[in-house]
Amino acid sequence: MRTRLFTMVAALLLMAGAATAQGENPTPAPQDSTASATPPAAAPGEFGFTNHIDFGYRGTFYGAGSDEARHQRYQDLRDGATRDRIRWGRSTNAYQLKLEGDHFGYQDQRLSGAYNNYGRLKATFEWNQVPLNYSYTTQSLYSGDRGVASINDSVQLALQNKTTTLVSAVQQGTTFDLKSRRDIASGNLIFSATPNVDLKVTVRNTDRQGQQPWAGSFGISGTPATVELAVPLDHRTTELNSALEFGNNRGYARIGYEGSFFRNNIPTFTWDNPARATDAAAVSGSSSPVAGRESLWPNSNFNAAVASGAVNFAGRSRATAYVSVGTMSQNDPLLPMTVNSQLPVVPLERTTAEAEARITAMNYSVTSRPTNTLWFSARYRQYQFDNRTPVFETANGYINYDTAYTATLVHESEPLGYTRHTFDADMSYSPVTYLGLRAGYSRQQNDRTYRIVEATTEDIGRFSVDLTGVTWLTLRGVYEHGKLRGTPVDTAALVAIGEQPDLRQFDISDRDRDRFSAIVYVMPVSFLSFNGSAGVGRETYPGTTFGLRSNDNNVYSVGADYVPNDKVNFGISYGWEKYSALQASRTSNPLPDPTFNDARRDWTDDSADKVNTLQASLDLMKIFPKTELRVGYDLSDARSTYVYGLVPNSTVAAPSQLPPVTNKLRRATVDAKYFLTQHLAVGGVYWYDDYQVNDFALGTQPGLALPATASPAIVMMGYQYQPYTANTVSARFTYIW
Repeated sequence: MRTRLFTMVAALLLMAGAATAQGENPTPAPQDSTASATPPAAAPGEFGFTNHIDFGYRGTFYGAGSDEARHQRYQDLRDGATRDRIRWGRSTNAYQLKLEGDHFGYQDQRLSGAYNNYGRLKATFEWNQVPLNYSYTTQSLYSGDRGVASINDSVQLALQNKTTTLVSAVQQGTTFDLKSRRDIASGNLIFSATPNVDLKVTVRNTDRQGQQPWAGSFGISGTPATVELAVPLDHRTTELNSALEFGNNRGYARIGYEGSFFRNNIPTFTWDNPARATDAAAVSGSSSPVAGRESLWPNSNFNAAVASGAVNFAGRSRATAYVSVGTMSQNDPLLPMTVNSQLPVVPLERTTAEAEARITAMNYSVTSRPTNTLWFSARYRQYQFDNRTPVFETANGYINYDTAYTATLVHESEPLGYTRHTFDADMSYSPVTYLGLRAGYSRQQNDRTYRIVEATTEDIGRFSVDLTGVTWLTLRGVYEHGKLRGTPVDTAALVAIGEQPDLRQFDISDRDRDRFSAIVYVMPVSFLSFNGSAGVGRETYPGTTFGLRSNDNNVYSVGADYVPNDKVNFGISYGWEKYSALQASRTSNPLPDPTFNDARRDWTDDSADKVNTLQASLDLMKIFPKTELRVGYDLSDARSTYVYGLVPNSTVAAPSQLPPVTNKLRRATVDAKYFLTQHLAVGGVYWYDDYQVNDFALGTQPGLALPATASPAIVMMGYQYQPYTANTVSARFTYIW
């Protein structure tokens, strides 16, 4: 494939060079007589026109066994007539108006518009649909809507009486499309009351409806313990931002309001138990429920007042400030402790959540460039999440997974809160032309509530070198070293909750980090350039015995661009990435079980993710008369491995090593257009997509059986990682005016 690709590219580039050598001089595009009096417009089209519309017909052909839903994960490629693209604009000395549209009539359609009354009013609007297709072959025992997933009573009774099996029942379930869609509408308005005063308003509304994969549990020992479900989605997020701004050559001031409001029309989710048609009486303190129930995403509100400003002063210096004070709140009703009628009613301390947090954010900065060779910057940021939710007590015991009542001592909730302080200082010095040396320091301190490590401090130093302004060379290299340390851990508190005293959670653990990155850009001649980049990161977690021990990454890329004239553009790039991590654990029970302190039961997980990417593109614009041709090829090849290790004298059974997880995605495209007249063009597009995946959990790994759709422990919907091969052909007409 690679040999054929580069042979084709070489041949086309030779043709492009020949056409250039002939000195082809196309007829100049007609000019608008008012162009000199209007603001610059978008780049003109083939004959100087900016308005156009594309329409045609598209068809997609799939290989045997292809997962069509995964191929169309975020797009709609159904066969049929297309109205793929419309662009329309009008400009005068007083205003500019633009309208755009894509994929009309399909579930990934977009419509936008913009109006600019120069110096007075700017307004934009966009409506965008984003589909999310999970599976077109999902199968389930469950049916229902609006937060209730039920099983046919006769099937449920047969399962309870064991006159049928889960496998048999699920195979007779209903097949359905598992998918959802977001509808996003946004609008922006800027009104200039005076040359120095602006009023800005932004509104964004996101609706999401459909279903997504979900899991419902009946405890770790139920029959079944877990069922896979399609949870219903019907919620909306509305965001509103407004601000009044004043600015001149001395600085600016801004005061505003920000709000975000989430509303969920399905607040709870209830699902039938496949093994029970009625609540079973408690046996040995445990009961089997007829259904499970949980809360879904609660309604919530965010409101904030915002003020910011900046002042310019001597020495080419500038000071800025930003302050935001807001509240987050939600007060949805709390669900009863259980849906199981065979368990006691446990009264709740309160009936609604009464959740509230005060959010305070600050950002202050000063920058100065007293000379052409020297630059300074300092910034302080603070973010405080002050959780004011009242503590919730379970003084009357609790019910676990709707199966068993436990009378315990008082348990209290732990409303997490934190305050983050960040200070940055940077200096840049240019001792000679084209060379910049930069050094910086950052300090970040986090204070938390209800975490094993209550406070952490990280110190970061960095240094970079920049070589810019040289016509043929650009170079930048950055090195950064960071050290994070936390307050002492109360190991007794960890042991009390059954955790190992040397366990550390990765986000609050002591950490040493080193990073290096470099970018180089070389242009030996005006039409040929080369680029390369490298990034290396190393993380270690000193003092950590269990948890994340190390985390490393390596990223490299090289590329080239060949642009001999405005008719030819060829680019190619290759990237290689590797991410690896080492984690450690111990298989044991809490004290007083002797396995708790048995180091022979330690084990590790050494994981590695590798990705190779290749991208190539070639644009030929009228190398052939009246013809535009674009060719592209993309490859992403990824492989993940998980290697389990044991200590030399281990008493744990040797683990079965998992096969690697692999996925490869290839896409080739050809887009051709031929102009019949200066107003009308015909063309076609061909896409080839090939996706191959092997996943030991939900894929089609050779030699490894797929998970059963149903078993005594789990019921699944058949949502799996499947490959696909797709050929999409589109014929289109383009009208330009």
